Amino acid sequence: MRMAPLLLVLVLQSTALAFTPDQLWQSWPEERFVRTPAPCLRPAELNAELQRLSELYPEKIQLTEVGRSFEERPIHLVSLGHGPDTVLLWSQMHGDEPSATPALLDIASFLLAHADEPGSAAILDGLTLVMIPMLNPDGAQDYRRRNAQGIDINRDARILATPEGRILKRIRDEYQPILGFNLHDQDRRKTAGNTGVPATIAVLAVTGDEARTLSPGRLRAKRACAAIVETLEPHIPGGLARFDDSWSPRSFGDNLTAWGTPVVLIESGGLPPGHHLEELTRLNFVAILTVLQELARNDLMNSDTQVYDTLPLNEKNAWADVVVRGGFIRRPGFDSPYRADLAFNIAVDDRDAAGCATGNASRSRIVEVGDAAFLGAGRVVDATESLLLAPLAAGIEGWSARRWVNSKMLADVARLGVGTVIWEVPRGKVEAAESLAREVAGEGRARLEVVQAPADLPWLTLTGPPEQPASQSLADIVHALGGEGKTKQSLTTETVDRFLHSTLPSAAESTLRVGRPASFLLLHPAPEGRIDPQTTGLTSVTINGMEILGGSP
Repeated sequence: MRMAPLLLVLVLQSTALAFTPDQLWQSWPEERFVRTPAPCLRPAELNAELQRLSELYPEKIQLTEVGRSFEERPIHLVSLGHGPDTVLLWSQMHGDEPSATPALLDIASFLLAHADEPGSAAILDGLTLVMIPMLNPDGAQDYRRRNAQGIDINRDARILATPEGRILKRIRDEYQPILGFNLHDQDRRKTAGNTGVPATIAVLAVTGDEARTLSPGRLRAKRACAAIVETLEPHIPGGLARFDDSWSPRSFGDNLTAWGTPVVLIESGGLPPGHHLEELTRLNFVAILTVLQELARNDLMNSDTQVYDTLPLNEKNAWADVVVRGGFIRRPGFDSPYRADLAFNIAVDDRDAAGCATGNASRSRIVEVGDAAFLGAGRVVDATESLLLAPLAAGIEGWSARRWVNSKMLADVARLGVGTVIWEVPRGKVEAAESLAREVAGEGRARLEVVQAPADLPWLTLTGPPEQPASQSLADIVHALGGEGKTKQSLTTETVDRFLHSTLPSAAESTLRVGRPASFLLLHPAPEGRIDPQTTGLTSVTINGMEILGGSP
């Protein structure tokens, strides 16, 4: 166990805590040094921020280029403090896991700006902090996990094939830290056990061997994890979890622990609905500063490892972005609806969520059909007494339709439940029609698919742009679409059934099943899946995870 100088121990034990987690939480918006959201911070901007920090505190901070990435981008080491014991912190060894990167600069700036105050002085006098804010700048540049060699740096501890891995190993060997912080991001949909609460922060006192030996160093790492939990629980109640502690012989955290530097893994995950990604940086700032203060104060002796040991485990496949509960599903070609929930995720790039738009289209994926009662959810849709259907398909005949085939028409029919429009044109017009289809494509619109005549088309045939329906009843929807000239007066249950079975030629493409995009209609009321043309209405249309009409019935 680490022994601090006796005088320092006596002084710190007699001194009240200089800053509290709540004070750090409240001060971060003003104190933060890096204002760019973590997912938007590219290597060049990070280097500029590091230079700015160095110029602000030239006598108190050491900024050193300790090597270059595979693509020759500089990798910097930030050193501050002059204590007898060293703590190593590194972030973004996976290029698309950036939440803690700005937090490290925020921490350095806070400590140096308040160097004369008791809490910061205790850390700077008792510890030497060495930080690698961005170990994988090549991956960060393209926002990808692996480095430019295509290697996962965190699985390169044994053979050291990456320049980035060799740098980390050399720094560890040179400084012989008493504690390391390995800072990552994890799947935003992991939960704290089976609670249905997102695991916003998962921690791990990394093992150094297959037997999970509790060495004095790993005991210190456990106390650090316990301190993190106690620090952050008020800010993310129920959102803390324990990462899997299985021995990973290729991983840096496991090997650093084996080499004598116990490692604390912090994985920043998902936030409850309504919270912003920048809070992950804030949580890292508060947690790490609090642990450093306690480490300098008394080697974390006030932290009970039982707090860590009893944490719920990090759980996957227990959360979905949206769960539609209580409805009935009707499969094309079958008359009998069946009770089933529907759960899906929406893949939104963190960079888009943080405001540095990538232009990447959001993608959705159905992850469960059946009983989803135990899934945590960012949003729950009550589909009681509702029928779920895949979007309908409609047909268009002839090249002359080009006069009214446009983006507005595709958006209008999508709001009426049509997900795909199949346009039959003569052979000589296929290329021109496909060009028009690309021009009018967009999110929230029906997909326009061009086929060469002659071709089989869905029952529902469009002869022009849809009318505005008088209501959302199925009767008015069919009338507005004008399928085969049908009118409300001639509408029958059989006609509506044919309308609801207007699907793509391949029925599998119209099936709500796991792995497919989340595109579906919600009809209500439809008790036990039964519909009435006059009273059952179209209440919701979702195309590829985007709700373009309505909400919960």
